[in-house]
Amino acid sequence: MSEEELAADTRVPDRHMDKQEAIRHLIHAAICLMQKHEDPFAIHLLVHSADKMLIDLAKKRGEELRVDWELYIKPEYHKAFFKKIRATYNYLKHADTDFDVKLPVHNIMMLNASAIFLCLANYSKLFGGLTKHMLLFYIFMLNIWPQLLKPEAVGAPELLKATEMTQGMTPGEFFKLFDEKSHDLLPGFYREVTEDLKDTVDFYHLSFYELREGQTKSSRILRIPEY
Repeated sequence: MSEEELAADTRVPDRHMDKQEAIRHLIHAAICLMQKHEDPFAIHLLVHSADKMLIDLAKKRGEELRVDWELYIKPEYHKAFFKKIRATYNYLKHADTDFDVKLPVHNIMMLNASAIFLCLANYSKLFGGLTKHMLLFYIFMLNIWPQLLKPEAVGAPELLKATEMTQGMTPGEFFKLFDEKSHDLLPGFYREVTEDLKDTVDFYHLSFYELREGQTKSSRILRIPEY
């Protein structure tokens, strides 16, 4: 496809996505990768992309985030601060100015967990609520930092009691327990998974010939009509 054809792309999109959904995809994917013990550097890219989008969107909407780095840092230090906090993120994004530099790695898993938690706080502030994936991770983080929970929060006593019972668990055991009891602990969690992955379904049910021919919908899938 030529540059002119790309610029004049007249294909009808399968659907459209807004910024809230885009951020949700990034956060959910980061949480799912944490659950499955996947690559921490892929998680890092996802969560810092979500963090940056939340900051940019809040500015455009003229709203304040719950945790806005810039509110706590003098303007003259903003550039240096974000260079430091985004060092790993930027290292993974490009190689134009640091192609011969080695990246120092410091406790990447706890950095990722903390960054996801901050994204949850800002997502809730910007969009007025948390998804099931985000609630799961919020509970996960309360096991690490129970002091984060406000005593006056709804359900605080029950949540604190639950975290007391799981203090002897490892993160791996915590997520394994959730997998086994997800329908009881967070009903609707896997409906969110289905929603997040809806754009992948046809791809895995198309033959290589059909993919090569540019087909995007598979006749092998039984579709339930939408009303």
